[in-house]
Amino acid sequence: MSDPARAMSKDDAFAELLDLQANDVIRLEGEGSAAAVSLDGWDGTQPEAGNVAGVIVRYLSSGTVTYGTPSSAGAPDRLDPRNALALIRLCQWLKDTYNATELYHLGISGGGVDAQGRQRTDCHGQGRAVDFVGIKAVAEDGTEWTMTVFDDWAVSTSLTPGGDWPAGTGSDVSYRLNDDAVDPFTRDFFSGLYEFIASEWQDRSDGPDGLDTPTSIGERSFIMHPDHPATAPGTAHGREAHKSHIHMQIGVTGTEA
Repeated sequence: MSDPARAMSKDDAFAELLDLQANDVIRLEGEGSAAAVSLDGWDGTQPEAGNVAGVIVRYLSSGTVTYGTPSSAGAPDRLDPRNALALIRLCQWLKDTYNATELYHLGISGGGVDAQGRQRTDCHGQGRAVDFVGIKAVAEDGTEWTMTVFDDWAVSTSLTPGGDWPAGTGSDVSYRLNDDAVDPFTRDFFSGLYEFIASEWQDRSDGPDGLDTPTSIGERSFIMHPDHPATAPGTAHGREAHKSHIHMQIGVTGTEA
């Protein structure tokens, strides 16, 4: 694997995407360019809706598997090539590590409008962000299992009674799943996932960020999640707004030139 996607130029990321396509790992929809790419469903040998490097991508509007139904399969469109490359690497890791078959999200494709109906030009609008919800996977005995942020991470523990950090906690947070009562597999799943995300998307800064030591869950980071130290109840920011997903991005949060 080459440099972290966040540290690559758009040209270099696009060149790597072309190599992946030439090796039948992915398919691009149309020719694409270093400015933006759309992924096409491809199972390694033939078209398959929503398949990205062996994992079917689906939108899950409820953010939980306890109710609601995942959307039909759909490979993300209008992506910054760096974000597309990071997503492909994530799908490969989830497939190799957990035999993941599906990835659930609350937003990956670029474009769209904001609450005022204006074209989005932030990291999501520019196709530079992923809101990860969870996965479906198959165990060695053939049984299916799911893991989602809302259902399995943003849960009640000794630190987070009722599933929330108590009022007045401020930024003094930590990884709640280190609680002795938590299933070790669940704890290790999200810990390993966070480590992978921190290796490809923005972590300590919104710059190239290189190969510096990644943050630990509970430290300040551009990766947003239920145990993030930033708190902003009632807004679209902070840990309260990320109980159902992990937000990861390439580059700055606002508009990138």
